[in-house]
Amino acid sequence: MSGQINSLKELLHTVTELLFVRFKMARIEFVAQKERMVRLGILAFVAVMLFLMSYISLLFGLNVVLSPGAKVWVFFALSAIMLLLMAWAFWSISRNLTNQRRFLTKTLHELQEDVAYVQGKKTMADWSLKE
Repeated sequence: MSGQINSLKELLHTVTELLFVRFKMARIEFVAQKERMVRLGILAFVAVMLFLMSYISLLFGLNVVLSPGAKVWVFFALSAIMLLLMAWAFWSISRNLTNQRRFLTKTLHELQEDVAYVQGKKTMADWSLKE
């Protein structure tokens, strides 16, 4: 009887340790994701401000240099290029956010697999090696 109690205590200790390790990993991932988002926001703001200043300077410079007929084509071409670059930037941001969500989902799924293993619903043969 005491052997079963000791084995249950050991199992409970192992489960607790496993859960704490997984929760610590999840916390580290949350903190890292938050830091990346703050850094990304600051860099995006600085990039937008620098872009606006350089774009306005370019427009003033081109207004002085170009002939009236060429101004129309150059300004419309610049607007089209900037629109394409803006669409690419939005696409990159959405792809980045999607990858971050997948990473978090993967961690939570692995935590569920650990709990299933401890509960006896899965064995070592059920685990797939992922690299």
